Amino acid sequence: MVNDIIKAIDALKNTAVARCRERIEEAALKARGLRGGGSAEEKTDSPGSSEPPCGVTSILKRRHGL
Repeated sequence: MVNDIIKAIDALKNTAVARCRERIEEAALKARGLRGGGSAEEKTDSPGSSEPPCGVTSILKRRHGL
């Protein structure tokens, strides 16, 4: 039972870290776009844009730019 809990915590941690990395990459692409640097291919090729956002955080981020 303890091993199951540890595996679940590790899975949640890995998922959270991956989402944070995606958000950092998206913010960097957005900053490059605002600054005027980077090519158009880099802006459209973000890893998280293929799946539709459905969480509260995603909605707030899309609506308010958080």
